[in-house]
Amino acid sequence: MTVSKLYALPAERVDGKRQGYVTAVLREGERVCAIKCADENEREFFISPDDVMRTADAIIYRAEGKKCAKKPALRLNIAGYDGRGNFLGFVEDYVLSSYRIKSCIIGGKSYPFERVCLGDIAIVTDKNSAPAAIAAKDMFLQAVVGGK
Repeated sequence: MTVSKLYALPAERVDGKRQGYVTAVLREGERVCAIKCADENEREFFISPDDVMRTADAIIYRAEGKKCAKKPALRLNIAGYDGRGNFLGFVEDYVLSSYRIKSCIIGGKSYPFERVCLGDIAIVTDKNSAPAAIAAKDMFLQAVVGGK
């Protein structure tokens, strides 16, 4: 399953009492912690992956979960760079397996999620370079100091 597929599906509680659509897929580390939705009146609700029963034509779920709005969303179409600052393309999707994020597709190429640091941009480190968070900080400082 991919995150873009989740965004395309309507959400419906198994008893039919609440319906809505996906507005965000929230993560904690390498796992999806909640699917943020809104109903026809734009009231937000959250679905825990543990409460999802199936995702064929719609996200069918047992009950609403706890609010976890402080967690970052998996954003599509953000710019992706390697650890040296080279543009790789835009984030096209994330591949999920049992609601664990396995990979990130940037510019048509798949990268293991553990090598990707997400924020306003995505930074992919190679196996031998500094961790992604350090590379992101270095790129930011270079842009500020260098006046780019």
